[in-house]
Amino acid sequence: MKKEEKPTEQRNSKKRLYNVFFNTHTVSGIVISVGLYVIFLAGAFALFKMDINNWEINEPEKHFTIQINYDRLLDEIAKEGHQMYGRDINVRTYENNGKIYVYSNPPANKISTDSLNTLSREDSIQYVHATGRVNYVLNPETYALTTPDGSKGPEQRIGRLLTRLHYFHQIPVIGLWLAGFVSIIFLFAIITGVIVHWKKIIANFFTFRLKASIKNLWTDAHTALGILGLPFQLMYAVTGTFFGLSIILVPVAMLVFGDVNKTTEILLPERKTYELLGKSGDQEPVTPLVEEAFADIPEEDITRFHVMIKSLGDENAHLTTVAHTHTNEDFSGKATATYKLKDGSLVSKESHEDSSFRTASIVYFLQLHFGNFGGYFLKSIYFLLAVITCFVIISGVMVWLTAREKKAYAHKAKFNRNVGAIYLGACLGLYPAIALLFIMAKILPLGMEGRFDLINYVFFGFWLAYTIYALFIKNYFVINKHALVLAGVSGLAIPFINGIITGLWFWKSLNMGYVDSFFVDVAWLCLSLITFTVAFKAKPIVKRKVIEQDTSALPEEIPVQKKNKAVLPGIKEKAPVLGIKPTQA
Repeated sequence: MKKEEKPTEQRNSKKRLYNVFFNTHTVSGIVISVGLYVIFLAGAFALFKMDINNWEINEPEKHFTIQINYDRLLDEIAKEGHQMYGRDINVRTYENNGKIYVYSNPPANKISTDSLNTLSREDSIQYVHATGRVNYVLNPETYALTTPDGSKGPEQRIGRLLTRLHYFHQIPVIGLWLAGFVSIIFLFAIITGVIVHWKKIIANFFTFRLKASIKNLWTDAHTALGILGLPFQLMYAVTGTFFGLSIILVPVAMLVFGDVNKTTEILLPERKTYELLGKSGDQEPVTPLVEEAFADIPEEDITRFHVMIKSLGDENAHLTTVAHTHTNEDFSGKATATYKLKDGSLVSKESHEDSSFRTASIVYFLQLHFGNFGGYFLKSIYFLLAVITCFVIISGVMVWLTAREKKAYAHKAKFNRNVGAIYLGACLGLYPAIALLFIMAKILPLGMEGRFDLINYVFFGFWLAYTIYALFIKNYFVINKHALVLAGVSGLAIPFINGIITGLWFWKSLNMGYVDSFFVDVAWLCLSLITFTVAFKAKPIVKRKVIEQDTSALPEEIPVQKKNKAVLPGIKEKAPVLGIKPTQA
């Protein structure tokens, strides 16, 4: 008996362990489902944030130049009435954007508010401007300084809005934390999901039972597509956790080093701050030092650069340059150099070919997370995999909802139905809301007062309204179809609205140099056609009803085996009709 009990105990132990992982996977997935869906769908569009921003403001594609006279630039900033001493001046570019941004926070040696109150109105206004934030876009040909995008800058662009939504930045204080926790729970759900399906992971990938029960249909879709996007999802779970919970480094840094800046200097040496001594002094010209720092890097290999002049005009002033590069041989290089401006001496330098893991690790994470190393093709693959992940999330919840339609959950049927409606409304309503966002960005003039606030109200208002609408109708198929139709109609209108308002029709924009405009319009055109196809090809899944084996309901020609009546050897029973077997006593 003992020999027989041991295998039974092992089987029971394995079964209990399997149930633990299965329930953990289910619960963790359900808890983060809506947040995770928003992260992936908003993130799919945020991959093209710079292209979307250029499309919104009708900017042609430009490539930046690193040939800038930085000393002349400093003179131009001073002519704008800004106090220069003690400032940290930043000059930088972004990928897919030919603009050169110049900005600076207020200098560290500002006078106090009490002292400011002693000045006259005119002097106080002038002083506030002089010591206020610097925020310009530089024209490298004329050295004219203009406000970014002619309004309040790239912070008020729909590409930036979608990026902030990806990180939950619209939620004050804790938004980024929430995104980080959703990512780490997602990582946990992936690991437990792999454990649950490990033994049959290959067989499950090739299993898709279209004619099976609804629950099996959703399960097969969830498993097959989940396995297909597994490496992509794992990468996003890890990098998303890193970015979302990087703020945890603050208490860790305080505990280990006693100073947050020490940790920053280890991971990002270019972010090192230099104490303002309060003694002004002569400094070497900046331009030759920047040229020396970039001398060994071909300009075409530089994807973006950042020049920082720290504690300008002080004896302790330093110049730090950063160049991010990408070549076929180099996944993501990062060249840094730091000079002391008092005498032009080199403090430290790291070549883009010899980037240490310590300094390049964050760059690798950024490259992987945003797909910045493969152009439109790679980002389009990322976009497709992100959409597939959204479907995996929805199908997983649909498995859970379908399982709750059993008689055992009849007492919670209304509650489960409402939860499902709210979930689908919140998830599926985001897609047409994003399409509407693009329409609003074109309809409302760029210089309109309160334009971005109105765009926000319409976007989030429509999203909330669709969620309420879904709760009202409670029909999963209708919720899905209406969301797809609305998104298809809105998406199809986007390239035509853009053409009517700006004249940048997608069949002309590419030849005119407006690559971003062409790409966004054609992308929405393709997305809309696919969306319409899915919306009108999809049919509601009818749940198969099991016919009770009642002999009174059977046709007369079906022989019913009566009680105590044996079937003689060698005599076969007639085949059952409609798949219903004869009842037996």
